Amino acid sequence: MTLTKKIFNAIGVPSTISSILKKLSVQRSFLKKNIQPLLSEAEKQNDGSLDTTDFKKINEYYGLAVPAILGEAFCALHNKKMSTNERMASTSQAAMTGLFDDFFDKQYLSDDMIEDMLNNKTIPGKRSNENLFDRFYKNAVQHVPDKKKMQEALMEVYHAQLESKKQTQDSISEKEIQSITFYKGGTSLLFYRTAFLPVASTEEEKLIYNLGSLMQLANDIFDVYKDRENKIKTLITEATHIASVRELLQELLSTYYLVAYDIGFPKKNVRQFLSILSLGIFSRAFVCLDQLEKNEATTGNVFSVHQYSRTQLICDMDLPKNMYKSAMKHMKLIV
Repeated sequence: MTLTKKIFNAIGVPSTISSILKKLSVQRSFLKKNIQPLLSEAEKQNDGSLDTTDFKKINEYYGLAVPAILGEAFCALHNKKMSTNERMASTSQAAMTGLFDDFFDKQYLSDDMIEDMLNNKTIPGKRSNENLFDRFYKNAVQHVPDKKKMQEALMEVYHAQLESKKQTQDSISEKEIQSITFYKGGTSLLFYRTAFLPVASTEEEKLIYNLGSLMQLANDIFDVYKDRENKIKTLITEATHIASVRELLQELLSTYYLVAYDIGFPKKNVRQFLSILSLGIFSRAFVCLDQLEKNEATTGNVFSVHQYSRTQLICDMDLPKNMYKSAMKHMKLIV
């Protein structure tokens, strides 16, 4: 990286951080005004199938970050302001996410029942969590620009979830784990993209799928403790050296970042798009990888996920030192 580029990146970091914080604030206000009333109603009628984690995922995780980071990145790529319809569609899709995952991971609903819900078939005796999912699903459908496209994207997410069940099998190979990881992440980001106009071109969809695949890898990096406890095999839990995961993430990120500049968008738009994703997601993943790699020194210079404590495996990105490290990683990532 040239000195000029280093200086440019250093100047841009505070601006990007400030912009992300403002977008998060706007989304928090939107959640409070438009989503909290629905959650309060669901809480009053709760039959026990919803818990505090479900509401937290909507208010503090998916419902916050998906529109304010991913959605704003999509808008930055097209140099536009997020419309009210897009924000509602994106927020509804985000609110669906945690509930949808729980159908597989916590509620253990049958595949057929989940598919019927996605096809909007009437199911008697729905529980509170299913009704809330249905409420957000219908809300998303009402506000997306192309209902059919969203439904098709959601079915791909469903099939990716089915594939991910294989990650509990002892016989699964590293190649299969990577394929499932990338499929799950790619389909999820394409699903979130359906909330926004203009409709993505084939080239943009391919880029989004590829970046989404790496977002799932980043998510797995942060979820290594949870996945270990749940006996889910990921590229992280199965790694013997964290360096191999870092190299994979770095190599593919570099490739896709360069591709982003080559699909016809103004360079300024692409840079802003990548900066949001870098600071919001990818630079943080590299900070976590550094922490995980340090554990190898305690286990014969080999990463051995089952020998580490919860504290050793969980990376707290709210710590000022980790925030600083993330900003420094971002300066190296962005091109």
